[in-house]
Amino acid sequence: MIQIFSPTIRRKEMDSVLTCMVDEKIGPGEINEKFVSEIKAFSDCAGAVIFRNATTALNRALKALLIPEGSSIALSALCPRWQKIAVEEAGFVPIFADIDENTACISAKTLSSCVENGAKAIIVSEPFGQIPEDIEDIVSLGIPVIEDISESAGGTLNEKKAGSFGSFAIWGFEANDIITTGGGAALCFPEKQKWEAFLPLFRKTLKSDILPDLNCALGLTALKEWRKNEEIRRSIATVYRCAILQSRRHKIFSRATDNDFSVCSFPIVISDGVKEVLSFLDRKEIGSKLAFSDTAIADIAEDENTVENLSVATSLFSRTILVPLYPRLRSQQIETISKVLAALP
Repeated sequence: MIQIFSPTIRRKEMDSVLTCMVDEKIGPGEINEKFVSEIKAFSDCAGAVIFRNATTALNRALKALLIPEGSSIALSALCPRWQKIAVEEAGFVPIFADIDENTACISAKTLSSCVENGAKAIIVSEPFGQIPEDIEDIVSLGIPVIEDISESAGGTLNEKKAGSFGSFAIWGFEANDIITTGGGAALCFPEKQKWEAFLPLFRKTLKSDILPDLNCALGLTALKEWRKNEEIRRSIATVYRCAILQSRRHKIFSRATDNDFSVCSFPIVISDGVKEVLSFLDRKEIGSKLAFSDTAIADIAEDENTVENLSVATSLFSRTILVPLYPRLRSQQIETISKVLAALP
């Protein structure tokens, strides 16, 4: 069976972590600071803090916005489930926007009703490396925007990097994100003014909330290897796209040719017979799964009142799958997967 995900940890990453252990640099320290510097250079942000998990990073971002407790926060119906939970645990009320069927991202159009209903901030998910092509219009809605660039980091839209559009950016480093430290997340500040305003709150942060050097050592090396890994992911994605176009039965999300989006994974929108397709891939020993199985809509799907205006998200939730795409795939495995994709039922 070809596994569906791989964090792609090579000898360089292993050596980096081992050196950290030998030097007994376990807790937050110099390597964390070095990782912060590399993140700032990579994403062109003015400042960053790396927390132990994305929930903490989002909690701090919401606090920094000084939004009254109990306020509504707009989210994509297909946002990662942890965002919904984090918003609720921080004392806010999540309200959900439908998505664009061509990109799986929210848009200014789908967010308009959330803003009309009193949303005080927007969290923009950027799944599979996609950046909403109208994100400038989203920012223009007049309320703070927090970008989640866990799967889009390194990509650009109109020559601006992912994470540079909103007030803050959350960059998760979980096992299946575009860069992994084995856990944790950075809270990034595109503007110097917002970074300086955040510093008093950061100084109150417990050291136990900051990502340890042991994890940062892994992330530091992975970040340096990003370009190499990204080129491999893009070449694999090109092969898969050709296979799907050959099959002419199923769809892939559109990616504007004049923008430089990252490739984090390979989603396929199945026209019909999702269970049959998943079973077919399993028989061919190719790992696959529903792409949005761990998203907010999985929690609210049974609430008819909530999902009434989320028709596109509901449809994509049940029809979008992922297949293996990561740098450690061998040429023979890529060839096998592409042939199977071209023959999908």
